[in-house]
Amino acid sequence: MQSVRLHLQKLAILLLLPLTGISCRSGSLFDYNDELRSVALTDYGITFRIPGRWDVSLSRDRYFQFVAVYREGSEPLAVLEYRGLDTEPRDQRSRDLYASGWYDAMRLNYPGWKYANRDKDADSRSFTFEGSYIEGTVRYIKIGQLRFRDRRIHAIYYTAPEEEMDQYREVFQTIDGLIQYTNGQPR
Repeated sequence: MQSVRLHLQKLAILLLLPLTGISCRSGSLFDYNDELRSVALTDYGITFRIPGRWDVSLSRDRYFQFVAVYREGSEPLAVLEYRGLDTEPRDQRSRDLYASGWYDAMRLNYPGWKYANRDKDADSRSFTFEGSYIEGTVRYIKIGQLRFRDRRIHAIYYTAPEEEMDQYREVFQTIDGLIQYTNGQPR
């Protein structure tokens, strides 16, 4: 457990370095035991910066086009999932309707799903939630971000076991803050 905390402290420092303009390498990687790497999903107009030790899978054929997982042993402790669509509801009413279905899908897909909060930011055309569900004997916390950008829908999910979420929340927030969209806009 202490090694996880130490790793998370180092990771948080690493993830915050780009925000201060300090880097040890040029390009998209930042040096330390756990380099950041860029994952550009050009078909969806989004680029993620994630820790280098996280496992990555990309697929056009699966529900999530991009999944990044941090494991300790065989246990996944932190998961980032992304699904993008090439269409965007044009007005706020249509976005609200789409988000309503997005919120409802959580209850259908996760046993025992409970929302802790749901929020909307009409100015940034974004919706968020935090909720929990049980898988086996473990309760997980899932944070969802739904963003409408450049005629695309971006659904981003961050998941960790409930007992680990406090340690990973800052990492998730930092990863989320480093997202770049095709037009160069930050999240």
